[in-house]
Amino acid sequence: MIDDILPSLTQRLGPMIAVAAAEVAGFEDLHPDELATVARAVPKRRAEFAAGRRAARRALADLGHAPVALSVGPNRAPVWPEHVTGSITHDAGWALAAAASTRDVRSLGLDLTQAMALPEGVREQVLRHPDEVGLNDLSARAVFSAKEAIYKALAPSVGQVFGFSVVAVRPDVEAGHFEARLIHPLGPFSEGAVWRGMLICRGSWLVTGLVLPA
Repeated sequence: MIDDILPSLTQRLGPMIAVAAAEVAGFEDLHPDELATVARAVPKRRAEFAAGRRAARRALADLGHAPVALSVGPNRAPVWPEHVTGSITHDAGWALAAAASTRDVRSLGLDLTQAMALPEGVREQVLRHPDEVGLNDLSARAVFSAKEAIYKALAPSVGQVFGFSVVAVRPDVEAGHFEARLIHPLGPFSEGAVWRGMLICRGSWLVTGLVLPA
């Protein structure tokens, strides 16, 4: 159950960021324009999309926002209400969402995954730098998850698609954090920029997050 990790995630992200979860179960509660976005998707994809929007609306409600439709932007990321930033992630039947006011947070990225070895072939695609060589299965999965969270956090400022190779990640699963270093300039971010993100592993779940302050 996602309840194993949600309290820790809420505590780690802090009071400025609202966090909510939703189970992947049906898509009847999608707003019409949201449903149009995934009208051609298979039912499983529609249900995952709906769970993400459901979790996002719960997080927005915690910030005092009325329920709104969350459309999809040009980069496939959710379009949040004005003065709000957030992130949605889903895996293995659950969705998580985090949202915050842009007065407090510039942008944020969240990734939910299972605490297990990466599928065959993925490790070589994701772990591209010397700092990432020789990691055990769980740490390799943490790097993958962290790079997903980093992408979501940086993308609003960068304004373009970029790959996993742009950052080198050093995870510390026991300490509950990761360090990411930018390999070359990216949008407004300079080569060598370093960020520290949070990492939580509980039971079968692993969650990573990166918050860029306002």
